[in-house]
Amino acid sequence: MTVPADPGWRSPWDRVWLASPYAAVAAASLTAAARRPEPSPDLLLTLGIAALAALWHWWMVTAHPRWPERVAAPMVLYFTVLFGLACWLFSREPVYVLLLVACYPTAFVTLPGWLAYVGVAATSAALVTDWGWSPALVATSCATTVLISAVGGALRTVESEVLRRRAAYEELAEAHARLAELARHNAGLQDELLERARAAGVLTERTRMARELHDTLAQGLAGILTHLEAAGGHLPADGPARGHVDIARETARENLAEARRWMLAMRPTPLDAGTLPEAIEAVVERWRAGGGADAALTVTGTPVRLRPEAEEALLRAAQEALANAARHARARHVRVTLSFMDDVVALDVHDDGVGFDPDAAAASPAGGGLGLSAMRHRIARFAGTLSIESAPGRGTAVSVTIPAVRPETEERECV
Repeated sequence: MTVPADPGWRSPWDRVWLASPYAAVAAASLTAAARRPEPSPDLLLTLGIAALAALWHWWMVTAHPRWPERVAAPMVLYFTVLFGLACWLFSREPVYVLLLVACYPTAFVTLPGWLAYVGVAATSAALVTDWGWSPALVATSCATTVLISAVGGALRTVESEVLRRRAAYEELAEAHARLAELARHNAGLQDELLERARAAGVLTERTRMARELHDTLAQGLAGILTHLEAAGGHLPADGPARGHVDIARETARENLAEARRWMLAMRPTPLDAGTLPEAIEAVVERWRAGGGADAALTVTGTPVRLRPEAEEALLRAAQEALANAARHARARHVRVTLSFMDDVVALDVHDDGVGFDPDAAAASPAGGGLGLSAMRHRIARFAGTLSIESAPGRGTAVSVTIPAVRPETEERECV
């Protein structure tokens, strides 16, 4: 019999066995006292031995419920002493056969493995020894030993199966809980992915519309304005067409300015007021002020303007790398380097945090996280590269490179 890990006896079989020695001692002692109305030293000694047996059972089992079959040595000692006291009492007063009979279930509960059958056989031998070795009694004792051994073995088998099924059910419940938690986590990741996809779609559409406005409407208005200014130079100041040309020129200039305002409104907000280094510097400063680690930006090379979409990709990569450093790295220092070279622009973000295993992260279902996946796809649109170097306890370095593709030369701005 395997005892539960927590103290106490929870099954009916445990409670019956726990109480049986007390009941046997109490019933036998009351019977022995009733047979001898007058107290005698012999009766007092018998009752003292019975009290010692009850106290021994209390100390070894009731007071230490984790011992049965968990620590073999104390239980072998417990059964040996209890069995000896039961035999002693039985030899002094036959009614204490109740305590000796109680040693049958006690052997199966406390003694591990084959020792339980030894305990059952010893109990039967003690009964036969005291009552006489007659053939009928020996045969009855052998049959009783076999029967009790078979019942005890069957009970052990059934209980082992119950415990095995209980353990399997607990494992199944834990697996179900893990699956439920994973499902909730996946639902959160899906919501985050949808939100990121929606935001990326909005930014992509805004960039596309800004490019279309520049390539069609703004370019067309700039061309119209150029021709109107050229035509105005050939018209006499007091000619009848002069006023119409002036009105058309002012209208074209106003609409060109409005188109440019729309294009600026559709660009990423951090890039509205300045260059890419200024926008990344503002992101680093906000991240540091928001409770992040000590961070600094270094710009190398001669800054140049890139296509708006490429600048946006680099800016988002810097934001994502800093966000990951705040959420996961627990870094104390972060270095951001923006390098303008002849043919590429490189962004490097290095922290001294806890680091991780990039190969294991890439092999996970999330592919290293939605943020890194979105960053990788965004950089790939511009034939760029994203590399991550990290190891547990050695920090993380994120490197992004994008070809230095300049924006198309805009038409000169007419005044």
